[in-house]
Amino acid sequence: MKRLIVIGGSAPSSFSFDRSSYGSVIAADSGYDTARRLSIPVDSVVGDLDSTAYREEIEAMGIKACSHDKDESDTELAISSGSGEYDLVGGGEGRIDHTLSLFSTFIRCGYPSLWFMRVDTVASLSGHVEISADVGTELSFMSVEGAVHARSDGLVWELDGFPLSSSSVSLSNRMRSSRVILDIDGTVMMRMRAEDQGRITIARSL
Repeated sequence: MKRLIVIGGSAPSSFSFDRSSYGSVIAADSGYDTARRLSIPVDSVVGDLDSTAYREEIEAMGIKACSHDKDESDTELAISSGSGEYDLVGGGEGRIDHTLSLFSTFIRCGYPSLWFMRVDTVASLSGHVEISADVGTELSFMSVEGAVHARSDGLVWELDGFPLSSSSVSLSNRMRSSRVILDIDGTVMMRMRAEDQGRITIARSL
C-alpha cells in the first residue's frame, strides 16, 4: 500500500488525512512537527532529529536519532526506508539547495505520486493520463531528468513536439477543455495550485 512521507519545510495549512489510503506514515525529522500540526498520526520517524522541536517526545517513542554526519538527507532516509508508491507532504518553496536536493532524491529514489506543499501541489505522471478540471485551470509541466516527450489533447499550448527537460518547461499552461489527455514517454511532474488540487481529477493508466 502507498506510504505517506512528511518532511519539514513548506507544508499545507491543512491536510485531509485518510488512514485507509496509506499503509504507513513516516516523518523525517521536523516532518514530525508538521505531522503533529496537521493531526497526521505517525508510525515512524527517521533522521538526526536536529530540527524537530519534539526530540524528547520522539525518543520517548523508542526512536533513536541517526548520526548528523551522514551522506543521505533525512528525506532520502524516509523515502528509501520502504519501497513502492508514496505521497509527500512538505518541502520545497524554501531554501533553494533543499529544493534541488529533493529533486535529486526523486531521481535516485523515485518520484512521489502527489507532493503537497503550501502553495503548490505536484503530481508525477507517466503513461496514459486523463485530467479533468474546469476550463482555464492552470497547469505547468516539467522534467528534472533528460528530455521527456509527451502528447497532449486539451491544453492551450499542446505538448506535442515540445520535449520537457530541465531547460524546457511548459510554464503556466492552461486547460482549453474540461478534459486533458496525455501520453507521456517517461515521467513528468505537473504543478497545480494547491487551491485547485481538490477540483482536479487525475486518472492514470500505464
